[in-house]
Amino acid sequence: MKKLKVFIVDDEVIMCEALARLLERIPDIEVSGIYHDGDEALPMVERLKPDLVFLDIRMPGLSGMEMAEILKQREDSPAIVFVTAYDEFALKGYEVDALDYILKPFEQADLERVLRKMRKVQLLNASEAPEAAPERVANDHPQRFCAYDGEMMIVLDSQTIQVFYAEGGEVFLLTSAGEKYVLKQTLQEVEQKLDDRRFFRCHRNYIVNMDFVKKISPGFNRGYLLTLQGKTSVEVPVSRAHTKELEQYIYF
Repeated sequence: MKKLKVFIVDDEVIMCEALARLLERIPDIEVSGIYHDGDEALPMVERLKPDLVFLDIRMPGLSGMEMAEILKQREDSPAIVFVTAYDEFALKGYEVDALDYILKPFEQADLERVLRKMRKVQLLNASEAPEAAPERVANDHPQRFCAYDGEMMIVLDSQTIQVFYAEGGEVFLLTSAGEKYVLKQTLQEVEQKLDDRRFFRCHRNYIVNMDFVKKISPGFNRGYLLTLQGKTSVEVPVSRAHTKELEQYIYF
């Protein structure tokens, strides 16, 4: 794939430079423009058409949120990643269709996560027929998993699976009907096959289908506990290391 053309829009010069340095470590990314206010950046985005814009939410003049709302009204809108120094929960209620967001101070892992998401979006778009809508593509090609009940192989639609988990050296899945089956794959192999817009690796031993989450409670060691809806109530832990990603799922 060609390199992603990236813009950075942030009124903090030091933050722009730091973000640019981290992005330049990633071979697939080309930083094509750095701007310090939305009024300056907006016409350049429209003219040069970057693939991805890292956009500070709060800036003097045209704010990042206002700029994003303008861009999203256009058919060729770039993907947007919000950059903010504020707590994740401050983003609740924003309805701009952002790809992701990162918190200051950001880390290399944050940017690599953004790149993975962006590439998945590109692959999905490239695989669609010109007349097909994304929803049609997803429905025509449901993702399936082969699991085992003893010696019997069971084929399951991933949309019916609540959670994948590792226990006692084996990997299991649990369906919304309360059925438990064994998988002959590692949890990492399972994760690589899943749509990360729906499935979330919340713990080293768990991958949860976020469509089934009905309650989020405080958990052990500053983590969370997810309660899943289904035939039986299932509780899944979110480790402290994955709390930021959970909050991103909630608000975007």
